[in-house]
Amino acid sequence: MNGRAFASGSPVRRLATRGVVVLGAVLVGGELMRSAPHEQTLIFPVGSVFPNATHFAASWKQPGDDEPRGGVSLTFEHAPPLQVRQHAKLPNGDYIVTIDITTDIPEAEQHETARAAAEHGERGETSGRSEGLQTNIERRVSLGGGEALIALTVVPR
Repeated sequence: MNGRAFASGSPVRRLATRGVVVLGAVLVGGELMRSAPHEQTLIFPVGSVFPNATHFAASWKQPGDDEPRGGVSLTFEHAPPLQVRQHAKLPNGDYIVTIDITTDIPEAEQHETARAAAEHGERGETSGRSEGLQTNIERRVSLGGGEALIALTVVPR
């Protein structure tokens, strides 16, 4: 009986062939959907972690990429927002996010630094606005569609 069921042109053989084709299409379609770009929202809590930030820049790339797949650069005239939300259309997966933040040194700290240098006999001049402090952070994140909070706290070693 089995030999006849799968004989060339039999209804069972045609049904089995269609089942294999449909299963293959579902598997290939699922793989294509995972690698297709999805709407991603990257959330950077800039103002809540760096209230004196004057410049924020971030870029993201997948491990092994030579060039970033996207990025953002913002300059703040006043206090930065508590969060910077950046929308990107990217495939799901692991990404390396590189963040650069420049913060103003408060004027009181500038005077304290100059006073401490004078006490130790060091000479120097400061003129104009200080360049501020530069913080560089690199994070590895896994994006799966939706929102991803990127931690900005600097972890001591």
